[in-house]
Amino acid sequence: MSYKRFTVYSNDKIGDNIKTVLDNALNLIEKSELYDPVYKYNIILCYNTFYNKIDDRLLGNGPTARTTLNNVVVKVRIDPENNLAFTTFHKTCETNLTELLAHEMTHCLQANKYGILKFNPFRHPEFWKLEGYPEYIAEQNELSGKDYNLRSDINRYINLESKATDIWILSAPGGCEVPGYYYKGKLMMEYLIDIKHLSYDKILKDTSSENTVYQEMIKWNDTPHLRR
Repeated sequence: MSYKRFTVYSNDKIGDNIKTVLDNALNLIEKSELYDPVYKYNIILCYNTFYNKIDDRLLGNGPTARTTLNNVVVKVRIDPENNLAFTTFHKTCETNLTELLAHEMTHCLQANKYGILKFNPFRHPEFWKLEGYPEYIAEQNELSGKDYNLRSDINRYINLESKATDIWILSAPGGCEVPGYYYKGKLMMEYLIDIKHLSYDKILKDTSSENTVYQEMIKWNDTPHLRR
């Protein structure tokens, strides 16, 4: 299926309801400074295919999706009509298909902006910079909601971190959990972009350690007059 700046590949017939999901994913990544209005994406749906078996053997079983250049490879079953992807990462659950695609499309834009030699499975920025930014972009609708509060999310993470080293955090109504380091990276990106007003480009160039940035965020969270 060809639609706007997408080409969708699937062994099974795909209905027009996926177009709404693609439109909503585009609306999310338009909020990114990496957004390119002429960039084109291949969405490859490979659930229950021979490709999936090869991919699992070569790169490991588990991830819900992967990206290479402008290719978003979705490895799990999806339900575009209800905007769901049925992930098996960590445990079987339902996740938001629009946010899944927006996260992976942001990875495409990272490689498009900075080059595949700097953003690839073998060489990339620190993990919190690599994954925190796509999480931040994919969750823009939630982060801009009137009931959302960054401080509450930081406190939630601190509370979980104090109880366990292997943290999985419930991220959606469908029961899906994300690794703590994804959640932590998203919080740090949100702090740097929305509170300190830094660009992603400047964050990438900054040589401050992850712990330095994290402790700075904690200090901001704990000091009322610094909150803004």
